[in-house]
Amino acid sequence: MVNPGDLFTLSRRLGRAGLIALGVWVAALAESPAAEHEVAVRNGFFAPNDLLIQPGDTVRWTYTGAGDGGCDPYGGCGDGEDEGVAHTVTADDGLFSSGAPADAFVYTFQFQQAGEYLYHCEQHSQPGQDINSNMNGRIVVQSSHAGFVINAGLNDAWFNPATPGQGFFINVFEDIGKMFVAWFTFDINRPDTSITALIGDPGHRWVTAFGDYADNQAVLQVEITQGGVFDAAEPAPGQTVDGTLTLEFSDCNAATVSYSFPSLSLQGAVPIQRIALDNLPACQAKN
Repeated sequence: MVNPGDLFTLSRRLGRAGLIALGVWVAALAESPAAEHEVAVRNGFFAPNDLLIQPGDTVRWTYTGAGDGGCDPYGGCGDGEDEGVAHTVTADDGLFSSGAPADAFVYTFQFQQAGEYLYHCEQHSQPGQDINSNMNGRIVVQSSHAGFVINAGLNDAWFNPATPGQGFFINVFEDIGKMFVAWFTFDINRPDTSITALIGDPGHRWVTAFGDYADNQAVLQVEITQGGVFDAAEPAPGQTVDGTLTLEFSDCNAATVSYSFPSLSLQGAVPIQRIALDNLPACQAKN
């Protein structure tokens, strides 16, 4: 789950305007479930019998018990011999099981940890048999990262020392593999001296971005929020999608932000580091 304390801290940093964009994206977090993979239980085999998945994914085994000679989506076709035949899905190490042998069932299991998981049908095979010539199967859960991995220890204020007065707030939601970034910067050109602002500098700009991350890289969709008024619900602001931010971390205190704004044909890269090192140990503990 998203830590309420992280959102509270971020709200203090971003203020009301920044949270308009954050609120829209956080509302969509529940729409990003882990993947579900289908395995058909047939007469004497599983289809597919070998799966490569990610941590948090779910596998669903379905045995219809049909004896009508129909074909499943993986190329396995019934020959009428399935009818009335009981099968199981049983982990070789006992970690999971569909239960007692049955002539029809649907069984699901969520795999949280990386590793190799072997299984078999108790009625027609036994642990350790060749999956290609027996009623055995294998699930391989890939390691979620190799080398440096993005984690909540990166939640902090970041900046490029070469561009004072500008910076980034980064917030990582580990449980759902999402990242939110607020970039406080300036317009690409200084406004005319005749243009003034009641609060702040007329050239101030802030950009927000949200999206997925994996390993040491996050690819985020940029949205520009406009049309609002300071500390007021009306007029309601709107958001426009305009490009991407890609963050690549080399360690807990170094990253590169690559940006692309198609509407301006504007591209570039910014090296960033933390403003302070208070949260550095939290990140290092996870790498």
